[in-house]
Amino acid sequence: MKHMLFLFVLFAPFLEATERMPWYPRNLELQPRATWLYQDYQKVDTAKGSRHHSSHDNFLFLSIGGAYDRWAVELETSAAATRHRDFSLSDISLTGRYQWLDDIIGDAVTLTTSLTVSQVFKLALHDISCFYHGGIQLEGDLAVGKEICLCEQFWISRAWGVLGLGIADHGSPWVRADAAWEHNVWDCHRFRIFAESLWGLGRNNLSLKHHFHGYGPIHHQSIDLGFAYSHHFEAGAIVDLGCSYRVHAHDCPERVNKIFISLLYPFGL
Repeated sequence: MKHMLFLFVLFAPFLEATERMPWYPRNLELQPRATWLYQDYQKVDTAKGSRHHSSHDNFLFLSIGGAYDRWAVELETSAAATRHRDFSLSDISLTGRYQWLDDIIGDAVTLTTSLTVSQVFKLALHDISCFYHGGIQLEGDLAVGKEICLCEQFWISRAWGVLGLGIADHGSPWVRADAAWEHNVWDCHRFRIFAESLWGLGRNNLSLKHHFHGYGPIHHQSIDLGFAYSHHFEAGAIVDLGCSYRVHAHDCPERVNKIFISLLYPFGL
């Protein structure tokens, strides 16, 4: 545990992968997570149709979060190397969540609300591969989920959805709409299918001829569909492997392929 604490103190200044599912970890259990994501695309949808603009991007996400009673907090950061920039820090974010209902203790569903504030750095804001809208971003989310339990030891399947609204220090708001379903096998193997979408409410179209200043003023749309597998080890570590594909794109990179791997190692205080 001392080694884990040392690592996360060391990485604290560089502490995305914001957790949006409505369920919490155990009380006073810290959940540090590291995620590597690779994405590639060949074309970008613009005001004048699809244009060739390829990119092969690598992202690193680091986060640490925990919960107590109905409250949860998460500190996170991300860095990236893309066509538009060398490896550099992208953002630092802080998320606070409150759980209003909990189906595990008898409520009809689990319901949480959350608020995330992010500081986005200039190179990342001007990177067309990243969905940033401004230097300072604020997003509120509502998450609803339901677990199906056929035994007392663990849940069998669960589904949840997230609806969010964000605003930045310039540009127009955006809407987030995500959904997922997960199947649990003996609390060891988990399989998840998910859909993630982002809808920018700006009035402008994307143009590759002009300098890109972020997605704040852009009327962008994206829908990604994906699959993930999680393996839970007896020691407590969780490895997550997944992929996704962009099935709809408007004024943003299109036909985006993503693969990711993450490691979570929870420990109690």
